[in-house]
Amino acid sequence: MGKYSVLLVEDAPVASSLKEIIPWGELGFQVIGSVFSTEAALSMIGATKPDVVLTEVSVNALTDLAVVKRGKEQSPETAFVILTDCNDFECAQQAMRLGVTDYLTMPLDVAELRAVLIRLRQTLNQKRNTLQNWRAMQHYYRDSLPVMQTNFYAALIDGQIERQTLDAYLHDYQVGLTGPYYGCLVLHTSTAQAPDGKDVMALRAEVMKQARDFFGALWTTVTFCYLRNTVIVVELHTENDAAGLTDDADRFCKLVKNALGAVITVGVGPVVDDLLELPVAYHGARTAVSYRSLYGACKVINIKEIAPTEVSDFTPIPDAALAELLKVVHVGPDEAIVQAVDVYLENVNRTATCMAHHTVVINDLVSSLYRFATNNHLQIPELTDHPKDLYARLPELSPQTLRQWLMTLCQTLNRQLAQARDNSSSALIQSAKEFVRAHYSDEQLSLNDVCQALGVSNSYFSTLFKREVGQSFITYLTDFRMERASRLLLETTEKSQVIGHLVGYADPNYFSSVFKKHFGSSPTQYRGRLVKVSSGK
Repeated sequence: MGKYSVLLVEDAPVASSLKEIIPWGELGFQVIGSVFSTEAALSMIGATKPDVVLTEVSVNALTDLAVVKRGKEQSPETAFVILTDCNDFECAQQAMRLGVTDYLTMPLDVAELRAVLIRLRQTLNQKRNTLQNWRAMQHYYRDSLPVMQTNFYAALIDGQIERQTLDAYLHDYQVGLTGPYYGCLVLHTSTAQAPDGKDVMALRAEVMKQARDFFGALWTTVTFCYLRNTVIVVELHTENDAAGLTDDADRFCKLVKNALGAVITVGVGPVVDDLLELPVAYHGARTAVSYRSLYGACKVINIKEIAPTEVSDFTPIPDAALAELLKVVHVGPDEAIVQAVDVYLENVNRTATCMAHHTVVINDLVSSLYRFATNNHLQIPELTDHPKDLYARLPELSPQTLRQWLMTLCQTLNRQLAQARDNSSSALIQSAKEFVRAHYSDEQLSLNDVCQALGVSNSYFSTLFKREVGQSFITYLTDFRMERASRLLLETTEKSQVIGHLVGYADPNYFSSVFKKHFGSSPTQYRGRLVKVSSGK
């Protein structure tokens, strides 16, 4: 902690000056000057604002105390200590009324002055700490004000502010909205249509900054983020100003599309004439934004323009439309899935002519896709683990974003189905091979036996086996038996007719015929040739 500055005001320069007889540095002070007249003292006080002024005052000058009076005007925080040759009570009382911190009589008692300075340093330390704390609090308040303002705005549009506390909040949070009318805009930034490689949070922040600058230059506004959207409360002079605000919002949509590549939808709520009615304006704007699922994104939607179009008649989408989509999901390919998604969504657009109907249709779609995935034992966490989130989110997607989502999901379902079929096919083929390995010696073994054991039809199994293995089942069985027979001829001394029986051939002649056709020689010749080769080694 630095030393406190002291200005000495003395009657005249003497050898035993106050500057020389007190160890100022040890006591926490630093003498910044010595002056010898009232005018010089006041000039110095005004220029340096010292922490302490120690002044000598004679009996004759005590009545006016010009240094204290005028010095206090120039530097209210400066502490004044008087040294005087007047020691009666009235003198001291007069000095204290002028705000003197301490009063010492002459001749000077150095020990007494040291004690006064020690107490004064403690007082100054406390004042300095208090001032620093106060400045820190002011700094913290300034830093926290934007956050507190945002919390207030959020509470205001959410209907949590009561009338009896409104004025206090407006004062404390320095809110400058005075009306007489208010509008509300909700800006939704599409995450599905964000530029490639662009961080979504950064994009939202850039849109909010652009909105604050753009609308702030044209209107009196407050701009903040609420529930991942940018919300703008706008002060209007007349209700008719809403038309101009809507036009400006339309220009802003095009501006951010060109400047940032961002696709935004702006919802415009109804005009209100009371800050406490802002929840009505906000919820109207929020509802208007949700209509992007019907009208598309990158545009302005005014709640007053869309509300009258609500209708009561509703004809659900035919089940055949969704059934056709799911059929294509089963078989693919991707091009057919894209086409089927477009056909289905055309049905959605024709059927759902208002937001309520659209929500019902989309939620039916989510339910059907959920059943499809679970019935086929498919795992897509977004769909199978968190369908509740989809029920809330999908109805508000723009047509383009919904199309992209449905197309991607259907293609993912198709690939998982294909993978499941591949896995099932591989397992079935493996089971068939194991069945052959266990029963190849059975002379009656047939394709029908294998299919019955596996629980599949002959035609399905034959087609699948040929596709996966590259040969018919009968050819595979014959090859397997011949491989086993060739090993037995080499590894045993059994006669060929016995070996034929061991590998599933009851007729020795038929076994020999099949063997010769497979290896180009009879079993006996095959064994003899192998024996010669072995002896030659």
